[in-house]
Amino acid sequence: MSETPAPTGPAQDPQQLLDTIGAWVLSVLRTEPGWDRVVVDLKVQGGRVHLRVREHRGDEVVPGTAGPVKEGSAVLPAVEQLRERVHRPGRGTWFTATVTIAAEGWPQPVHRVGGTFELEHRPEPWAEEGPYTAQDLVAHLERFPRTRERIPAWADELARRAGVRLPVAGEDARDEDARGGTAAPSAPGDAGTGAPEDPEGTVHPGVRAAVEAFAAAPDDAGMIEVLRQATAGTLLLDVTASTLVPGPEGRTVGPDSQLRVQTLTEADGTRSLAVYTSAAEARAMHERHRGREEQPVLLRESAVRILQMVVEDEQYDHLVVDPAHRGCRISRPQLEWVVRTPRNDAAKAALAEGSMPQLFAALLAPPAVLLLGVRVQDGRAVPVWARPAREGVAPDTMLLFTSAAEIAALDRSLEVRSAPARQALRFALDSGARAACLNARPPVATLGAEQLRELLALVDEPDAGGPGAAPGNGPAEGAGEQGPAAP
Repeated sequence: MSETPAPTGPAQDPQQLLDTIGAWVLSVLRTEPGWDRVVVDLKVQGGRVHLRVREHRGDEVVPGTAGPVKEGSAVLPAVEQLRERVHRPGRGTWFTATVTIAAEGWPQPVHRVGGTFELEHRPEPWAEEGPYTAQDLVAHLERFPRTRERIPAWADELARRAGVRLPVAGEDARDEDARGGTAAPSAPGDAGTGAPEDPEGTVHPGVRAAVEAFAAAPDDAGMIEVLRQATAGTLLLDVTASTLVPGPEGRTVGPDSQLRVQTLTEADGTRSLAVYTSAAEARAMHERHRGREEQPVLLRESAVRILQMVVEDEQYDHLVVDPAHRGCRISRPQLEWVVRTPRNDAAKAALAEGSMPQLFAALLAPPAVLLLGVRVQDGRAVPVWARPAREGVAPDTMLLFTSAAEIAALDRSLEVRSAPARQALRFALDSGARAACLNARPPVATLGAEQLRELLALVDEPDAGGPGAAPGNGPAEGAGEQGPAAP
């Protein structure tokens, strides 16, 4: 059996890695045409990567190969990278990953790849590899340590029976949910001298890359990309001038702290809030103003929350990202446009983390919204569709978005319309879409029509207006908004 080598080079997000694994599966798969889905489960056990393949044809499930992936296989680097990219400090990574490949349009099908990750349950035996052992568990936790509260009960019991001690991450490795910083004294967070992700302490590679591209060629499209990237993840604030009072549970920033974030006075007399993508960028600015005698005190905060801070505080005229070198300055009207237009931060965060369960929850939550980019033709709002991979084929994938910045990054001439997420998904189905793609630029997720139906079937009560109500045909918050180049 021959293999097509998996694509090489750095993968920037879990979806790209899932696509790589899916492409490898299709290159080695030997099955009759006409299947609806191929589901591939992955786990690391006994120092090997094991897989299990199941083929879905209508209501029939056909078991396929189960066993270890051969050593030296082209897919192994992508599987290891997928473990690394899903990993979060203190939270760990997946014990089992499931890659789903959907096929539509036989005899020349279009394939769509998605994935889910199981971080809690003990992996089951699939073939002759035997049960998951305490040694497998120790090897997993040594590579991807977890804090005590993140270790499942079954893992503690397995270790106790085997008489082994499990590696445990220290409290300084708690995941972002547990230690997320805040710039408001009423909600304490953590402060420090920078995050340890890399030698420069980069906390948001996406914004970092967007700022570098903007600095090299400043234009509206580059600024929009910075804003798009900043609708998820975290950034750093310099709070060196603050009075920090420790709080409970060892938090550096307690409720009695008085936080003072770094602001800059621009040459035209306006004021900007300074924010950083890395500890190195913050240190460079700190040394320019205070010298090298002391290290800056940095606070890690939600990027979206920082955008909101500027909009809510009228003293700020701009947000400036990485001002020590050639950074990116974003004006208040552009920030207000992003913050005040409806958006789905939870869905964007789930896409960034590559978590399909989190994405489904973000789409089904009662207050959740999704956005459409539309063109008004003859008085009708016509949504945009993804361009087909092959010329001459009618588009079949409707584009839905998590924020106005995502729409503007695709095309600034599009108008923004919002609708409840459930209604938007039903609208895609009722419009004849064979799939809906969330966002047009990575990270993205494509949900096939069958997935959409299964997802909406979980909702007991349909949204007001019925499944046929078209988003944006009536008054909708954000309707008619243009991209930030023309606020």
